[in-house]
Amino acid sequence: MIDNEIIAEANSLARDFYGLMGYGVPKGYRFHRATHPKEHLCWQMAVVAFKRLRQTSIDGVARE
Repeated sequence: MIDNEIIAEANSLARDFYGLMGYGVPKGYRFHRATHPKEHLCWQMAVVAFKRLRQTSIDGVARE
């Protein structure tokens, strides 16, 4: 996967996590730019999931 695909997939995963918490955002929302604590938490959860399940670190990728 290229960086943009990884970021998009991680944002999609963060959106799913956010939905499980009872919240919603529009498709394309960028959790990696979020300042709200719950949205930021969902992004961090996606980062952990990528590290564990795909052995892919996205910490330094989404700094745009």
